[in-house]
Amino acid sequence: MRKLTKPHTRWLLALGLLLTLGLLGAASRVEASDGMRGDRCVVAEDDYIVEDFYFLCRILEVRGTIDGDLLGIGSEVQIFPTGTVTGDIWFAGGRLRIEGTVGDDIHFAGVSVLISDKAHIVGERTDLVALALNVEIMPDAYLPGDLLVYGYQIEVNGVVGGDIDFGGESLTIRGRVGGQIDASVGDWRRDADLPGLPFYNVSFNDPGLIIAEGAFVGGDINYQAPSRRPIPPGVVQGRIRYEAVISQPDITNIGEADAAARARLLRDYASRVLRDAITLALIGAPVLLLWPDFITQPAQYVRRRTIPAVGWGLVAFMLAFPFSLILIVLSLIVLALLLTISLEQLAIFAGAGMLIGNLAFIAGFGFLLLFMGRVVVSFAIGYLVYRFAFPRPDRSALRRALWALAAGVLVYAMLTNVPLPPLGLILELVTALAGVGAVAMFLRVWFYNVRAAEAAPATATPLPSEPAPVPGFVDEYAGLPGMDNLPEGFTGFDDD
Repeated sequence: MRKLTKPHTRWLLALGLLLTLGLLGAASRVEASDGMRGDRCVVAEDDYIVEDFYFLCRILEVRGTIDGDLLGIGSEVQIFPTGTVTGDIWFAGGRLRIEGTVGDDIHFAGVSVLISDKAHIVGERTDLVALALNVEIMPDAYLPGDLLVYGYQIEVNGVVGGDIDFGGESLTIRGRVGGQIDASVGDWRRDADLPGLPFYNVSFNDPGLIIAEGAFVGGDINYQAPSRRPIPPGVVQGRIRYEAVISQPDITNIGEADAAARARLLRDYASRVLRDAITLALIGAPVLLLWPDFITQPAQYVRRRTIPAVGWGLVAFMLAFPFSLILIVLSLIVLALLLTISLEQLAIFAGAGMLIGNLAFIAGFGFLLLFMGRVVVSFAIGYLVYRFAFPRPDRSALRRALWALAAGVLVYAMLTNVPLPPLGLILELVTALAGVGAVAMFLRVWFYNVRAAEAAPATATPLPSEPAPVPGFVDEYAGLPGMDNLPEGFTGFDDD
């Protein structure tokens, strides 16, 4: 299955968000460096926007033409029947509704994305790639390419011309799929038990793979699920391959289980909590010893600037994959140039170095997302627990930090491993993004301070535009009036 149609070079999203989202397009013909921001942004029917368009709006209505890519963040984006986007769509936010014309791939991270029957997807192999709770292809809607989704549910009531690759809980096929289906779904014997999201008009379907009578699948179906659900005969033109997986524990069904099943549920929960807590502690403790600010400062951002931290994490997540592809493509270009001019030996060493660098970047971001972000959030939680449990803290700053980390990883592991499948997934996703975003905010301030110190090493006065650092866990109370003649180890009274 073709995962992506081409190497996406949209790392310019970062540049656009930082440099151009503050500009409001006031004319009907807007240059590529312009964009929109505000509460409600409208691209009018007679507007013709040249090349890429960046936005930061609560609501964006596209009624005119965007001759390029559409990139930005918001609560809701709607492309009306008169609207046209000739390039890619890169959007992170609440809901994306497409009723107009789209010329290239659609990338979405948020709550819900919907392709209407009025939509006109003109690309021959246009894909939809989404990290979303809900993805819906409405009746008579047509997506020419592949549908790649990681989230809670997909509903295909229209036509998907390519393949479907899905990881989540519920996959419903009532329309037509031209290619094959690869899916990992939940147990169809279990109810959804999730409240809907009326603000985004989303209701959650029951888990499992649902292939309706009258549907059509042109290729194979390869799916993983806790139990097999019957598929109507004649619907699948290829082969059906089923792999049984162990169902994720669900505490809501514990009343129907016997004593052995209840004991197994509690035992599995305790083992997962212990495993995650030990893993995060083994990662966080050495960092606290070697570079404590790398955890303590981002933890303060998580506590005090939670929403911006999640936003930074979401932007970093969106940029990581295309940036990785750019590094790989540039490495291949450099390698090809070296081979073209007959520098084989240099090409070998350069290729090995670029391979190591690319792998280091990919592995580093994966480590930040999967582990370091969760360590930061765990420390932020443990900091609050420690201050509540020990109003007279330990004199050693390192011991205070280690105790906070130990308490935090335990509480975090207990919360994220609660046997309620949607709750654990949502908590881990949000906390990982918040942790990564907080680390990005800290590194931004740290890098700025390093450059400022190199530029003016003789002055200790911060520049007027320098971002104000957030006080850390250790020095939050240092320097307050009246704190210089108190007993050693006394850091003040709690103010939370």
